[in-house]
Amino acid sequence: MSSGGRRVRIGFSWFGLLVVILQAGPNIVWAFYPPTPDRLAGNASSVPAIEYGEHILGVLIVVMLLFLVNKSVPNRVHRNGSAVVAYTAIGLYWFCWGLYFAGFQPNPVIYAMVILPPLAFFCSGVAEKVWPIWLTSMVFAGVHSLVALENFPIT
Repeated sequence: MSSGGRRVRIGFSWFGLLVVILQAGPNIVWAFYPPTPDRLAGNASSVPAIEYGEHILGVLIVVMLLFLVNKSVPNRVHRNGSAVVAYTAIGLYWFCWGLYFAGFQPNPVIYAMVILPPLAFFCSGVAEKVWPIWLTSMVFAGVHSLVALENFPIT
């Protein structure tokens, strides 16, 4: 393992907390106040391994964002290029949720909402130089996409 891998340790990441809060915001609103129509209602995979895998990976990413740090990364991690891409992905994610709540729910909006969170997580892991985050984000992107493909087939 490279020396960068040995620098990853358990700690608390304020940057990770910010990413988690920003990304989760629209999901929390949707859980309590779903729009009508709501194409995402019942969005799940019929394959248990994919369905549970998606949820487990999502929780794992949140835990890693909050509690894994790289002791060689300065506290200003939130200002580097990868962090800016993560914030941009989250901003676009919020924009897509705005469209969704306004009733504009075509598949491209749905797929953007599927891809943007893993992209934000990936870039956050790169920004913090915490390889388990970006690696898990790539796997999560694949599983998350499989659920979307099952429920919103590309025609």
